[in-house]
Amino acid sequence: MTRLTAFFLAVLLLVACGHSREPAGAMVPGVSEAASLAEPASHEPRPAALPFRLDVTMSGDVHQALDAAGARLAIQADYSGKARRGKGLVSLGAETRDISARDQSITLAGRFDAGQVAREVSGDPKVKVSAAVNAEGGPVVYCTEFEEALPIAVETGGYIHCELISE
Repeated sequence: MTRLTAFFLAVLLLVACGHSREPAGAMVPGVSEAASLAEPASHEPRPAALPFRLDVTMSGDVHQALDAAGARLAIQADYSGKARRGKGLVSLGAETRDISARDQSITLAGRFDAGQVAREVSGDPKVKVSAAVNAEGGPVVYCTEFEEALPIAVETGGYIHCELISE
């Protein structure tokens, strides 16, 4: 008899713990069913920033060609993350910085919406940094790219090197 009582108490406890007061499809008072299905809940942006250092180096001929053309180098950082649902990437924003024609270290802001990451991204946000000449008709330059998970970029920093292809 004791085993049977213990069994029923365990079942009763499991049923009670799994029970919620409102059914799964409960309606919010004052909101029609069509409206609750059609409009996703609005989300307040939660700004976050993980700034990181980027070292940019250029061969000597890139310095001369950019100076002669009066051009600068545009650094573009694109922030994204692997989508929770489906395949592909979720865009988390971008930033662009124009820099002068010299070797230098710059700090990129690493700004993104932490709420969007929590809702839509699986894993850490990522950053992909590229560089290009910002003037039309300027020299043709090849620059390496830097791509890494943003927390790792904060720890290690990034590196881009540019070489002149033609003037």
